[in-house]
Amino acid sequence: MKYAKTIIQNKFWIVKDDNINIATIEKKDNQFVVIQNNAKVAFDNEQGLFEHFKQDIFKNNTALDQPVNSDRDFDIDGYPTKVKPFNVQWFDSIPTFTKTEKSSDRYCAGFYGVRFEGGTFLSNNPKLATISEKCIDFIGPYKTEMEANINISTRKKKIKQGMVE
Repeated sequence: MKYAKTIIQNKFWIVKDDNINIATIEKKDNQFVVIQNNAKVAFDNEQGLFEHFKQDIFKNNTALDQPVNSDRDFDIDGYPTKVKPFNVQWFDSIPTFTKTEKSSDRYCAGFYGVRFEGGTFLSNNPKLATISEKCIDFIGPYKTEMEANINISTRKKKIKQGMVE
C-alpha cells in the first residue's frame, strides 16, 4: 500500500510502499515535484500525483500506533514537542523522543531549519533520521518558531551569498 508520509506539513512528503521509501514530493510554487528513481517530474495538482502513483497516496496516511495527544504542551528542557514525549535521549545536542512507549521512531524536540534540494524549511519535531540522513543539512534546535524562522532567514541569505555550501 502506497502512502505519502508528511515530513513538513503541506510542503514535503516521503512516499512509501510497504514501508520502503520510493519517492519524495515537494510542494513548490503551486506544483508538486516528485523525485523518484533519480528522475524529477512536476504535477500541477494532486490529481496528477494520484494518476502517477495509481492511487490517492494522501488517503492512506494512517498511523497504526497513534501518539498520545493532549491540549497541554510538552517539552524537553524547553524544546517543545507536539505530543507527550517517551524514551527521551540526547544525541549530540539534539533532544530526541518517541511518540509512544513502544515506538522505535525517534523525533527531535524543538524547531529546526531543514535544508533539502528545494530549499530550507521550518520543521517542528522532525524525525531524527530526516535531519541526520535525508536532508542536505539542518540548523537547530530552537525553542520558539520565531527564533527558528530568524535563523532560517539568515541561513538562506548566507547560502545565496555562497557563504554556506
